[in-house]
Amino acid sequence: MNAPNLSNQPAVRLLRGEDDDTAHPLTLGLFGMPRFTGLGAPLAAELLGKPKAFALLAYLALAGSDLRGRDEILALFWPDSDTTRARNALRQSVFLLKRYLPADALVVIGQERIGLSAARVHVDATTFDLLLGQGRLREALALYRGPLLSGFTLFEGSDVTAWLSIERDRVHRQAMRGAMGLARESSANGDAAGAAALVRFAVERSPYDEALLRAGITLLSETGDRRGAVALYDEAAVRFRETLEIALSPETEEAGRALNTPLAPPAYVAPVTNTMARARSVSPEARRWHLKARAFAAQRSPLTIMKAIDGFEHAIRLSPDYAEAHAGLGFALCQAAVYVDYPGSDVWARAKAHAARASRLDPQLGEAHAVLAHVTLCYDYGWQAAESLYQKAISVDPASTVTRHSYALYFLAAANRTDEALALLDRARDETPENPGHSVYYALCCIFGRQFERAQQEAELVIEAHPTLVQAQWIRGMAREGMGDFAGAITAFEHAVWTTGRSSMYLSQLGRALACAGDHAGARRILAELHGRGSDCAAALYNSAEILAAMGEIEPALDCLYGAYRQRNPYLIFAGVKYALDRLRGAKRFRDLLTRVGVPSSAQSPAC
Repeated sequence: MNAPNLSNQPAVRLLRGEDDDTAHPLTLGLFGMPRFTGLGAPLAAELLGKPKAFALLAYLALAGSDLRGRDEILALFWPDSDTTRARNALRQSVFLLKRYLPADALVVIGQERIGLSAARVHVDATTFDLLLGQGRLREALALYRGPLLSGFTLFEGSDVTAWLSIERDRVHRQAMRGAMGLARESSANGDAAGAAALVRFAVERSPYDEALLRAGITLLSETGDRRGAVALYDEAAVRFRETLEIALSPETEEAGRALNTPLAPPAYVAPVTNTMARARSVSPEARRWHLKARAFAAQRSPLTIMKAIDGFEHAIRLSPDYAEAHAGLGFALCQAAVYVDYPGSDVWARAKAHAARASRLDPQLGEAHAVLAHVTLCYDYGWQAAESLYQKAISVDPASTVTRHSYALYFLAAANRTDEALALLDRARDETPENPGHSVYYALCCIFGRQFERAQQEAELVIEAHPTLVQAQWIRGMAREGMGDFAGAITAFEHAVWTTGRSSMYLSQLGRALACAGDHAGARRILAELHGRGSDCAAALYNSAEILAAMGEIEPALDCLYGAYRQRNPYLIFAGVKYALDRLRGAKRFRDLLTRVGVPSSAQSPAC
């Protein structure tokens, strides 16, 4: 009997790295350039030449087991089309997907929700998320061939492009954190070769991330792999010079020089500085603009925040290396994401750039590190990294009001660590009792900690001393709403709306209070006004979710929250503790959203 020919057996072909379309279900690879393998791959690959249909497929694929709402898809893919045209376009795209994908690959429930069957189409990116959730980092990293849809354009300049950018950044950060975490673990276990391989993995996929490069150089040097660290540095210097035509930053060059010392350098200790070391070579006019901008930012109303941004920008034009003005502008831009109709996706990059510039100009400027911490939290959802940055900010400048306010409210209160937040603010109030901002942030922390009576007491004290501070009216309204006094809440919010010229933020608070009071018609009028302000209205999606939740419309509220997630609305970090979202807590989609935002477990089940 002749020996069987094994050259074409499936197992052998797999060992050779060949695809076996008959043995494996269709697999969609989204890491790196998109590709199809497995059963039906040749036909499905034709979708790569149909960018609109493929964009929809990628959007459905990255939802995992969740189904996407039709209205959510229409708003993202065809925001400028009327309803009839948008629905026709969606039907055509769905038709194409059904034509080129295996039978039953699409899951369609009525005309409202669409998804991708995980049993019929395997997706590397969703498997990556699943493995990360199970703590199987090495297996997850084995799937990460490169950024999502690297080099593939879906819709140039569209909302879909913005969505893809957010998802690409999210997954990339997860992969890089995982790789460097495993590298540190390997180093601690004495596995120098394993640590070096993981550092290489990260640097090769983030070739222009100097912070990651420096971390890799330091890790290899501490592991004893000085030669590997030097090679990383030298390769990066050539890469930056030949590809970007720039030199490495002074911080990275310093790390490279340290590698030439006979022994590993000691841990960096910030030098002791005297007050003159922080002197600024700025013009008197730039200082005046800076101080005016500070005063505007402290009032925290939409109008004054815009004036603050203009003032900081003017100060920077007069003195481009004015560190405090750069940090102040970063802070004002962060404020704009909350109080003004600025989408987070437009704000965070600018805020980070100015804060980074400020920290380079003055490493001892705590406010710059605080703004970087805020961006890391609200854009990256890097809670652990954000807390480290906040603590660094406090250590280098413990007297900074901005730092203590931001850390107390945006991190500690959002993480349901209310007592720590209030203790930090109490110390600030003891030191500078004349600053009304301390009490404003104290009251807000009480709101998120559901200490409503205490919050109202604080708000009344602020209003008595500073009757024009609109934020105090907002706190008064939320406190009364939390205690069930909806009439009092409506009155406070109406005052804030009138004072700010119908700010979207305060208007939405009024809409929620009306919904809680049972005036759904009034709440819907406010919803219509918010939506009429266009997709660029940062407050519309998140705050619409609160209004819809108050009316018991759970799925529409969740659709809005996911839209706010794509916009990187800063209020999402409070989703774990915000009382206005309590009606959504039983929904799986809401729990999944908390996971996406990285909300600490301590804040995911507040006392309702």
